[in-house]
Amino acid sequence: MSRIQVPIFELENTRVAIGGRSILKIGKFQFHRGTVYGIVGPVGAGKTTLLDLLAGRIIPTEGSILYEKEPFDKTWLGKIKVPAEIHFLNSEGGVTQDSVASFFRHRLPQRFEYVQSQYYSKPAYSEDWEMAISKLSRGQVYRVNVIAAIESDPKVLIMDDYGLHFDKSISRDCNRRISHSAKSRGTTVILSSTSMFDLKSVAAVVITLDNGHISQVRSLKK
Repeated sequence: MSRIQVPIFELENTRVAIGGRSILKIGKFQFHRGTVYGIVGPVGAGKTTLLDLLAGRIIPTEGSILYEKEPFDKTWLGKIKVPAEIHFLNSEGGVTQDSVASFFRHRLPQRFEYVQSQYYSKPAYSEDWEMAISKLSRGQVYRVNVIAAIESDPKVLIMDDYGLHFDKSISRDCNRRISHSAKSRGTTVILSSTSMFDLKSVAAVVITLDNGHISQVRSLKK
């Protein structure tokens, strides 16, 4: 079996309930390595719950979720030990007085010069390099976090509310970087959005959620 065929996540009879009410219920689904997945659906469809489950942030009420053929390790208190190679990113955070350059100098010291040359050398982004992150737009802040996530070389990159605050330039740039990471590094990327528009240019597989259930799985040629 080739590497791409070995699932990185396997869900079976997986249910998440709050107060006795099911908010996510998936019979069986596999996520494969080196693939960009998009999860789309309206607010309340279960997108964030699914991402939290895959990121080890919550425990299923019933059923199982396997990561690389094994359940997540837990502490003696029952809390999940989230593997370091799984990186979760949402649309919050990142507001600091540090400049973008200072952020990357501390966050990725070994990749600092590479990040500057690869992500901030072009005129469209060069001015961002010395700016305080607190002065950036929400789309620019998200791009900073996407870059930090990609360059930390995760095995799995999970992103909620993808594209929510992007302009066309940031959208094209992030889509290209994410696609390259999946193809060249084998990163499994899982993105969620309420809009198919934000996912169709980057995702190879789009999963539609409706009331906590998978209603459609669509493969997009890339």
